[in-house]
Amino acid sequence: MRITAVALIVSLVSVGISDAWAQGQEAAAWQQVAQTIELGSKVKVQTTAGKRISGTLMRVDGSGILVKRNTRRPEPAITVAFTDVEKLERDKPGSGTQVAKAIGVGLAVGAGVFFSLVLIALQLD
Repeated sequence: MRITAVALIVSLVSVGISDAWAQGQEAAAWQQVAQTIELGSKVKVQTTAGKRISGTLMRVDGSGILVKRNTRRPEPAITVAFTDVEKLERDKPGSGTQVAKAIGVGLAVGAGVFFSLVLIALQLD
């Protein structure tokens, strides 16, 4: 009975230590990623809690990153610890909805021109 209890305690402690070690390794990896991004760049951050932050990278230090959110009303900058980072990437300009918006506008203009020409052709008969 004692041996089982001791084995259970040792296994629980070792699992806790390995989880903490893995989390520390991941935080160090996110720190290296953040240091490669130039200050002043637009970034997207997703935290382990599921919160998404888009803004300008202002500072990278040993504990985390400082991001100024892109909002219409001024807000204070947010500090995100490396242990809370789930995903960190540079925001690519011209990607995402801006491309889709340009395609939509192009299609709408093309359709408008086409139907205008059809109406003009019908008026000539």
